[in-house]
Amino acid sequence: MSSADSPPQLPIAETSIPCRHLRNKGMYVYTDGVAGESHGDYDNTIYWCLKTMKGFGPDDEYVSREDCCDVNRACFEPL
Repeated sequence: MSSADSPPQLPIAETSIPCRHLRNKGMYVYTDGVAGESHGDYDNTIYWCLKTMKGFGPDDEYVSREDCCDVNRACFEPL
């Protein structure tokens, strides 16, 4: 299949703000720091969705910091 036959790739609409239902352990552990201070993500950060309480969202897609900033996901709700 040539590139002329392939469907056009649509850009993924992302924001820097994740879905309001995205959670990770760091949100609960790093609570004694300065307000607004970010600790960043680690390679072993585990995310879950508050709607499903699992590592995948209501749309059966994986939950991650990058994936849950996609405003095109049916379950995405901004803060």
